[in-house]
Amino acid sequence: MARFQHTVTLAPVPRRWFESCVATLHDLAEGTDAEGARLRLPDGRPLPGLVLARGRHLRPGARYRPVNEEDGKPYADQCVTVRAWDRRRETALEVVTVDGGPDHPARLDCALTLTSAERPREASLSATLAPSGGKREQYLGGTGRAHLDLGRWWQAAGHGRHPSRAPLSGTLTHALARVSVTVVPRPAPDGRWLVTVKIRARGRSVARPLLPLAAALLGRRARRACAESLDRAAGAWNARVPALVRKDGERLRAELIDALLGASRAHTETE
Repeated sequence: MARFQHTVTLAPVPRRWFESCVATLHDLAEGTDAEGARLRLPDGRPLPGLVLARGRHLRPGARYRPVNEEDGKPYADQCVTVRAWDRRRETALEVVTVDGGPDHPARLDCALTLTSAERPREASLSATLAPSGGKREQYLGGTGRAHLDLGRWWQAAGHGRHPSRAPLSGTLTHALARVSVTVVPRPAPDGRWLVTVKIRARGRSVARPLLPLAAALLGRRARRACAESLDRAAGAWNARVPALVRKDGERLRAELIDALLGASRAHTETE
């Protein structure tokens, strides 16, 4: 087994602000109307780049596809499906992307679940990459899962007692290895978050006896690379989040709509 631990300092995200963002996203989606396949924003403007391909808008089974800007036709190899949409209970989406390329055909399935948009409690993400080129391609696939207990996160990030389990945990499973990750925040003296990331890797199958050797030979270099990656991610977070959390729900909503329409305006201006 190989182990790694590193702590970074992050700008905090207020709980009320996060919950207002979740509510804003749901409000915007629910305020969008469907006229056949076409979607319209709450102010009546058409939503570019996405169509309702099947089912009723935001009902379980509703399927959406991105649109090719050149010919206006939906992409057949990408779709988003609503599995659940209940603000008091659960919001669940499934995203499927199929790569039919001749070299390494594969299918990527992602599922995102949020428990209670009104009072977010838990969020989970899973992803499975499944190559379709036969047994020889098995080493190109794998699965990933992450679970965030929001209640435990805010408790640990504040001045509550230390949680019995990590608020954020995840696993990456490959034919040759399994990686487990836990993330635990705690308050820093200046009000920011001290976030500790722990990683454990185990070899699987024929790689089981090779992992200790690889850890002995490359462990220091791998740990340094992981620490540098986390530091870069923390730097990007700290450069963006403080300004972001100062924006209220209405401003975020307006900026999101502008972002959704921006691609369409840019495309129109170049025609």
